[in-house]
Amino acid sequence: MGYVIFILRLLRYFRPPMRRAFLAMTAIFIIGASAPITFAEEVWTFLPSSPLMRPPLGDPREPHHALTAYLDKNRYEGEMGSSLELVRLEPGDGTGFAWGLFGSGHILLEQYGASFPMLGGDWNAGMYLAAALGDSTHRLSFQHLSSHLGDSLQDEVLSTPLEPLFFSREAFTLTSILSPLPDLRLIGEAGVWYNMYPQGDPWFVSLGLEAFTPFTDLLGRPLRGYLTVHGRWKGESGGTWNKTFHLGAQWKLEKEGSRALRLALVYQVGLSEYGQYYLTPDEHLGVSLFFDP
Repeated sequence: MGYVIFILRLLRYFRPPMRRAFLAMTAIFIIGASAPITFAEEVWTFLPSSPLMRPPLGDPREPHHALTAYLDKNRYEGEMGSSLELVRLEPGDGTGFAWGLFGSGHILLEQYGASFPMLGGDWNAGMYLAAALGDSTHRLSFQHLSSHLGDSLQDEVLSTPLEPLFFSREAFTLTSILSPLPDLRLIGEAGVWYNMYPQGDPWFVSLGLEAFTPFTDLLGRPLRGYLTVHGRWKGESGGTWNKTFHLGAQWKLEKEGSRALRLALVYQVGLSEYGQYYLTPDEHLGVSLFFDP
């Protein structure tokens, strides 16, 4: 229920017609939630506990909960995000299909003495259709993204207050994940922005790789090491690549489930992922604690 409340709060950033549609769809499925329903070989599940597609771990804008402390500068990041899968169909032939919502919030803080003013915040919400086909899973998503400058940077008492950038847009994105081996995932993504402000080349592409060690046991729960490489090409910034690397450990509740704690070293180089600074170079090394819902 906490995820439901979080998603509904994010929807207040949408334009009114879109917000009403999302709220109506969410209410219908919350009211109708029940145990899996079986018709012959078909199984319908409302509000399953984990998404059909296990989200990419190395994508810095994939919804998850995280705290990050930079090791090379006095900055911190906080993230809250999740998906809410509304309904899933499993026809009985090894495939699966799902429909759901997602949302996330990202804030960037900088330490000044004993205070931590916010430099910027990004808000992302949308819905998706997903399909599992053998060793591959696919997700078509629609999302809205807006970015906001930290209030402290706009304060009139500053000698040079900053002007916020109007940053708002929507996108359609297709994500595909192939698992040729149990401990290896290959990720590809392509998308296009529209209603894009500031305007620019709307296309973006991502490529990624995730590799895992065999599981071991820690306090009765499965633990394994992992490495991720993620690159995102963005046309709006002149065809630059943002690159993110993770090296860490993943402690899961269940081997086949999506919920897990992760502790990782994270290195990122390219341009900032925050909309207010989308043309600003960014390179940092940090340590991150993730919770994957």
